[in-house]
Amino acid sequence: EFKGKGANVLLGPGVQVLRTAWGGRNFDYISGEDPFLGSQLAGAFVRGAQGAGVMCVVKHWAFNEQETDRYNYSAEVDERTAWELYYPPFEAAVEAGVGAVMCAFNRVNGTHSCTNSDLLKRDLKGRMGFRGFVVSDWFATPNHFDAIDHGLDMDMPGSDSILNESAVADLKPDAANEAVSRILASMYKLRLNEALSCTPPHCFWPRASYRHYQQDVELADRAIIGSIVLLKNSGGILPLHRSDGRRTIAVVGAAAHLGVNRNRTQASYPDFYSGGGSSHMALGFVTTPLDAITRRAAAEGMLVIASPSNDANLAMEAAKKADVVIAIVGASSGEFFDRPGLNMGNGAEEMIAAVAAERSTVVLLQTSGALVMPWRDRVPAIMNMFLAGEETGSAWARVLFGDSTPSGKLPIMHPATEADSIKPNNTTVKYSEGLFTSYRNPAFNASFPFGHGLSYTTFEYSTPEVVPHSACAAHVCFTLNISNTGSRTGAEVVQVYL
Repeated sequence: EFKGKGANVLLGPGVQVLRTAWGGRNFDYISGEDPFLGSQLAGAFVRGAQGAGVMCVVKHWAFNEQETDRYNYSAEVDERTAWELYYPPFEAAVEAGVGAVMCAFNRVNGTHSCTNSDLLKRDLKGRMGFRGFVVSDWFATPNHFDAIDHGLDMDMPGSDSILNESAVADLKPDAANEAVSRILASMYKLRLNEALSCTPPHCFWPRASYRHYQQDVELADRAIIGSIVLLKNSGGILPLHRSDGRRTIAVVGAAAHLGVNRNRTQASYPDFYSGGGSSHMALGFVTTPLDAITRRAAAEGMLVIASPSNDANLAMEAAKKADVVIAIVGASSGEFFDRPGLNMGNGAEEMIAAVAAERSTVVLLQTSGALVMPWRDRVPAIMNMFLAGEETGSAWARVLFGDSTPSGKLPIMHPATEADSIKPNNTTVKYSEGLFTSYRNPAFNASFPFGHGLSYTTFEYSTPEVVPHSACAAHVCFTLNISNTGSRTGAEVVQVYL
């Protein structure tokens, strides 16, 4: 889709390893809270996109783990924490041949990221061996001489006049030549000069072209289904079947039928399908959960009663007429601001408590990140989708009624309370916790831990055995057999923690 629109440089993936559950842009980063997970995903993303002829710009280098005071704060980080926790996804992208790296707004150990020679020249280009070019985030370059001399190669957006003709003429020739060479090398490596679908500014028609093809919709559907995490399923209430005596379903909650923010001038406003800010997707089409569940329930011979709001009284009235309640709720966030808290707000918690006291309630979460769930013991089932785009409703319906089996695992920890996570702060952000973020911190309690995820089927593991070093390409290798011992198809992820 991206290439078909005439573009050949993608500003992603974002690979920050999440430090704080409050992060407004956590939804935008693929690493979750773990460097190994981030490394696996970053490398795969880069190889896949660049293999299709689209250059990746991995971001944001480095320690851009919060939105609070993001233009000014200084992340104070020691080398062990940097290399063991926050650098690995960037290293994986470099090893995969990423074409460019974007430096961040924030300072690192007192110096702006885009003029920080320790970050750009010593760590990225030196120790990691990065051979592509470094591009600034938009308006993140504080001084053109410092930036180019200290490792920046391209200033964006260019209209800021930092690198105007006279400024370029004053650059040190060696620094300027290296910057130009790196930019051209990345272009030629991916042969972007040979496959132009349009030449700016004459790109209107490619950008306006229709790219919403059925195979892409099906891919989105499969991806969402594969990422849904079944957090809880007491008594096997899921999947739903008419044969279980449940003939009427109450679908409640504001996220059940809320529309999409399509106002591009208000891109910082998120919705329950996409986070806010520069990465917000103003979807032209979306299947809402209520629409999809209503259609699938009808095929099962079940009736849906709807109350698509967080009004507790209206939800209770619907619940009284139903055999089971599906509460669809969410919490979104966006660029520029961190979240004010880790609850959903807008009456969602009160509505869940009200209907859960009336009927068995299944909670479906569409969230931009972690939540505290003080109501979790009052409901028999919870599923977490995060923010999933246009096929959100279709995926919920398929998993709710057992057409597909959930197999996702949490890439984050849902903390038991807000005290079980690190909060962002202003000006000087000391990473004094070192490696002890998320599940690595023994003082933090989880309502649902990192890596958690249930299934509609069951699995049996054999006793793991250590593979001899001569046959192991990693530091340590294990082998074991895993069997599906249930009555449904399913997928499992074997996890080892050392």
